[in-house]
Amino acid sequence: MSPDLIIFYADDDPEDLDVFAEIAMVSGIEVIPINDPNELHTALLNAPPGNKMVFLDINMPSKSGFDLMKEIKSSDKLKRLPIVAFSTGHDAVTIKKSWDFGADLFIRKGNSLSQYKEIFQKVKKIDWQNFQRDPKEFVLKIE
Repeated sequence: MSPDLIIFYADDDPEDLDVFAEIAMVSGIEVIPINDPNELHTALLNAPPGNKMVFLDINMPSKSGFDLMKEIKSSDKLKRLPIVAFSTGHDAVTIKKSWDFGADLFIRKGNSLSQYKEIFQKVKKIDWQNFQRDPKEFVLKIE
């Protein structure tokens, strides 16, 4: 059975990658974990067909999520991919910078199984083909 959605998730924390991928799988989402942010661009260019999007951890030592957003948005082949800024930090500066660098949504990382399930349910419900960025809806609220 093919997944409903493929998420490329770049994060330097292997434990975060594993938890994210395990919960996503239960939600019918395939995750391609990217532990080295320098490998994301190549992975995206070689991606299998299907509905794809990118989740980016913001704070990574070798290359930040902001750097990756800039790379994706400057690529003719990738610039239409939906990008979610995914971070434990949710201060106004980080949120604004995520918007300015082209993220489509900002989601604070979950800290429970139920929050991750809610994140995946909400992301799957979005019509990404017709999605329009909206500053009022930029931060996805999770209970």
